[in-house]
Amino acid sequence: MPTLHKRVAAAVEQSGLRGARMVVAVSGGPDSLALLHCLVPLQDSMNLSLHVAHVDHRLRSTSHDDAEFVRRSAEALGLLCTVSVVDVGAGSPEGAARNARYAALAQVAVDQNADAIAVGHTLDDQAETVLLHMVRGSGLTGLRAMSVLSELSINDVPLKLFRPLLGARRSETAAFCRKSGFTPIIDQTNLDTAIPRNLLRLEAVPLLETLNPKVVEGLGRLAGAVNIDLNYIEARLDVVWPDLAEESDGSIVLKRDLLQALHSSLQRHALRRAYMGVSGSTTGLEHVHVESMLALVEGPAGKELTLPGGVRVEARHDVVVVLSPGVDDCALPPLSGPQELNVPGETTVGGWLVCAEVVSQPEDLDDGAYTSYFDAEALGESLLVRGWQNGDRFQPLGLAKGTKKLQDFYVDAHVPQSWRKRVPLVVGPKGVAWVVGHRIAHWARVTPETQRVLKVEFKQVDEA
Repeated sequence: MPTLHKRVAAAVEQSGLRGARMVVAVSGGPDSLALLHCLVPLQDSMNLSLHVAHVDHRLRSTSHDDAEFVRRSAEALGLLCTVSVVDVGAGSPEGAARNARYAALAQVAVDQNADAIAVGHTLDDQAETVLLHMVRGSGLTGLRAMSVLSELSINDVPLKLFRPLLGARRSETAAFCRKSGFTPIIDQTNLDTAIPRNLLRLEAVPLLETLNPKVVEGLGRLAGAVNIDLNYIEARLDVVWPDLAEESDGSIVLKRDLLQALHSSLQRHALRRAYMGVSGSTTGLEHVHVESMLALVEGPAGKELTLPGGVRVEARHDVVVVLSPGVDDCALPPLSGPQELNVPGETTVGGWLVCAEVVSQPEDLDDGAYTSYFDAEALGESLLVRGWQNGDRFQPLGLAKGTKKLQDFYVDAHVPQSWRKRVPLVVGPKGVAWVVGHRIAHWARVTPETQRVLKVEFKQVDEA
């Protein structure tokens, strides 16, 4: 079995990090302390530049002492140390502390212009992660668990996360510390079985070891095998992605027909990639969420759902749109409240400039989606512009008798549900005369008997 020193040196070489600037995350426990002492000799032989980082979560009364221990350990090795104090905030202590920790480490990495963040995850951590994802019903991505070198984005900062001890057992790091005369910090919260990972470590893994003493190594091999298969799947997805997806700031639009034509495995990975693309992370995205996204793809247009992190997914007529929190992809400007039109004249209604004038009857009544001609007498004297209201009905051009629900008209016209309140309606005494951008009312049309023609044109204010 290779020594820890050799493991770490080999991982640096194989990960292409020779000559790298590296932030070493040190909690003071045996894993991170062993990692630090294995990296220090490589400063000369592999031209590494090291900076120690410690994150104080203020979750334990001894956290200040832990920070001082790490600071002194770094100083003894001739290294600078940054201690970041973070507010864990709401959420589960484990998940919230992890998010706060990585955000703090990312900031240190940016400040130090580092190439990578080195962390002390071991094979035991890998096995626990695989088990944790298994009991949650994860898909393949969860079973992949961790890689020696992975790319991640924290607060829009792209970083490399380096885990050189991922092939080493926790017993090896503890033995390394004992032989080297180090006294690492023992985190008593690691004994709290109310925390799922601790329950797996202290009770589930020992029980599984009665069936297979090498279960930790076996789970590590499982993660490695899954990783190989996922690399292949992702390479296949790379081939179809340019035709499948249209990416813009805060949104990814997936073509439904191309998505539905893919193998079900590629469909799920495409949806995960889209989520990752708008959120920067798949943290919190579980197998059940991906299945909900897939059901949306296969279902009727007009449905939507909200995923962890506030990411929205909308099924439209021929596309599925994945949106970052707060992103508005509607091409129509906001509407203000009901506004009477100046006829003739100009009226500003929200983000629209509306121009109305009486004109001679044109030869061609088709003048674009945002210009329409009406029989002025049929339309009536008092016109206003407003948005859709519950109960609105409409007699679209071509429907000689009766009306239909405006909601049904929007469905037939493939107007995305989130856009419908933004579609301007021209309303007269007889009801909805024009669904702007779509169709006028049959009763308001110009006929051979029309005496006066009213032309109404909508222009977006920034285009007027």
